[in-house]
This record gives sequence, structure tokens and C-alpha cells, in this order.
Amino acid sequence: MPELPTGTVTFLFSDVEGSTELLRRLRDRYADVMADHERLLRSAFQGAGGHEINTQGDSFFIAFRKPKDAVGAALDVQRAVAGHRWPDQAELRVRIGIHTGEATVAGDQYVGLAVHRAARICAAAHGGQVLLSQTTQALLEDEEELDDLDFSDLGPRSLKDFDRPVRIYQLLAPDLAAEFPELRSPEGRARGSAHLADRHEVADVEDAGAAGEGIRVLIVDDQELVRTGFRMILDAEEDMHVVGEAANGKEAMTETARLRPDVVLMDVRMPELDGIEATRRLLANDGTESKVVMLTTFDMDEYVYEALRAGASGFLLKDAPPEQLVAGIRAVCSGDALLAPSVTRRVIEEFVRRPPESARAAPPEIEELTPRECEVLALIARGLSNAEIAQSLVVSETTVKTHVARVLMKMGLRDRVQAVVMAYESGLVQAGQTPAEELSPGADGLV
Repeated sequence: MPELPTGTVTFLFSDVEGSTELLRRLRDRYADVMADHERLLRSAFQGAGGHEINTQGDSFFIAFRKPKDAVGAALDVQRAVAGHRWPDQAELRVRIGIHTGEATVAGDQYVGLAVHRAARICAAAHGGQVLLSQTTQALLEDEEELDDLDFSDLGPRSLKDFDRPVRIYQLLAPDLAAEFPELRSPEGRARGSAHLADRHEVADVEDAGAAGEGIRVLIVDDQELVRTGFRMILDAEEDMHVVGEAANGKEAMTETARLRPDVVLMDVRMPELDGIEATRRLLANDGTESKVVMLTTFDMDEYVYEALRAGASGFLLKDAPPEQLVAGIRAVCSGDALLAPSVTRRVIEEFVRRPPESARAAPPEIEELTPRECEVLALIARGLSNAEIAQSLVVSETTVKTHVARVLMKMGLRDRVQAVVMAYESGLVQAGQTPAEELSPGADGLV
């Protein structure tokens, strides 16, 4: 199976409207109609680079690396279904829901609220309708290849099992129906897409956890006592499983390739090959999707600086409380940055104090960022959390999350830590600048 997209992923759910009634009308012909439906949809999804994650009945669960690929697949599906010659009494209509967000990959499954949000959006749609979350719509705003596509703001809507209303948009295209009844009530019977999401995450992932899956962790430390202590802490968590151990950097590289863990807890100072060099070699391989969290007893700038330059997604002290270790692993799996509170601001000071001998040129992708996204990147680089950025810019935290996702996607960055590294090493953010001066339009011709 191809490697699943990680980081910011766009999820698509589809479901056939009125499939039970179709079965009653078609009887023996129903199987042939459903076979045509599956063939048409699979062709559209595969043609757009989608990864088929799961199916149940007439529902599909697909993951895409980019929102525009998911929207392209949705359009192809609706056009293929509308243009197909169905038998009499077999007017088949497909509803589609799309959402972009962070989710953890556990084995060959996705775990996270983003999966359920996409499914609930699909369940609210009518046959022939394509609905998108506000996050997905916002990520598509600046796309230049959307041609004559547009979006209709349907306003905030309540979704089953979600406390707060979610703003939903309808995809508009010249050859798609534009008029539909009010969105389906969240109190109604759960649709196939919602059943599929529930089965995928709740049933499949719990079964995987019982079989030793969940978040897969490799512990790398030259002290057996330390490895044993971390194993006891992590194996006590229902959603985590220690898949292996290594005593040095060379063993870490071998075991990572063999076990393909989601997270590698990597000690900095080890014999034969230290953790920083092992991290650099591991992440230089494009086929490595594991995320590395550096562990050390030394709260020292030089280790933090080199670890993050090597590509690590986080940094924790070995004496961190167990709950901080567990929360940190979950945070890294969901795409967040992880730095021990005692070193967060010092990391930035270190980049300022010890810039590389030859700064890299600003990446060309910086030109794709809007002025607001440039502001957000500058604030990320200064070490601000989403809540702090929201307060600084006087916007909601949800809006900040959308901007962060867009920055990471446009710049091709794995997480916030790498955004900090890129911003300082390329000179996009410099010591002594005010937030207004950082990445401001026209500054050094950057934006």
C-alpha cells in the first residue's frame, strides 16, 4: 500500500443518497449498479492521487495531500455519475463532504477529529452536493487553477457529536446542481459516511491498539534503565505502543527502517553515532515519515540548535513529567511543534546568536504567501502559540490554525519547528525586528 499522506491532510467521504430505496426498486440489478458506482468513483479518486483508506457499503473514505486534488476528484465523481447511463429507476446521486486537518497515522489508519468532521459534513449533504469545511475553503482561496469554480457560504451548522457549529461551504461549478434543500439535520439517523468514520477510527483503531498498534514509538537511548522507564510510561497508554528499542544511532537507523515507527524518541549523546547525526541521516531519506523527538538531560542551546537543524520535530528533557512526555508524543503526531517550555525562547535566541555561516536564500514559495500568512509565519518563528498569535492579530484561534496550515502546506514544511528553522536560517526573520517589520510586504523584495 502506498505511504499515506501525513501532516495536513484533506479527507473526503462519499455516500449514495437513498441506497436502501434503490435496493428495493432494483432488486437483482442493485449489485450491478453498485459495481458501476464503485468503478466510477475509484477511477476519479485514483486519477486525482487519492488514497483509498476504507469503504463500507456504498461509502468511500479517501485521503488527499492537497485540497485542490480532493475538490478535483469530487467534481470528477459528480460529472461521471451524472453522465453515466443508469438503468431505469436507478438515478444514483452521491453526496460528498471534504475537510482538511491534522490526523495521526496509526499503522494504515488515520486517527483524529478531522476524520469525523469530514464524515459529518458528508452526512449533512444531499445527493449531488459537495460540501467543504471552512478550513478547506480557505486553503483553496488562493489557488490559481480553480477556473470557474466558486463556493457558497452556507453559514455555521451544527454537526453530530461536535460541540460548536462548523461553517460549511457548497462547491459551485457550471455543470453541477446549485439548488438543494436545507442541509440534513444532525439529529437524524447517521449516514453511511458517519458509520464508516466511526468504524474506521473507533473499531479498527481500538482493535489495532489491542493488537499492539496505536501510536508506534521507538525508544533510542544508550542506557537500558532509561529505555525501560520510558517503555513503562508509554505502554501504560491505550493509544501508544513501544515497538522497539535501540542503544545507539546506528541501531536507531536500522530499527526505524524495519519497524517504521510513528515517533522516534532519540537521545542526543550516544556512542558510535550520536542522536543528532542519526536524526539528520534518517530524515534525509524521503521515504522516512517517522517524526523524531530529541531527549537529553542537558538543557543546552547547542543541542537544541543542532537537533532542530537536523530535522527533529521536538525536544524534551529526560526529567520531564510522564504526562508531559505522553502529551508531547501526541502533539508531534498531530503535527504540532514540541519544545520543552524551559527552552522554547532560548531556541530562537540561539538561531539569532549563532546563524549559519552562509544563510540560505529565501525559498521561492515565500512569494505564494499572503501578507497575513507572512505575519503568522513571523509570529511562529518568534515562538508564539496559536492562542498568542490570535491575541496579537486580534483574530480567532480557529483563523490562526487555518493560516498556520496554509503556511506549512505552501512552504512544504512538516511542522512549526521546521518553520522556525526556515525563517531564521534564510534570514526571513532577524534579531531586533518588530513584528511589523518581519516579512512585511516589500521588505527585501520577499513579498
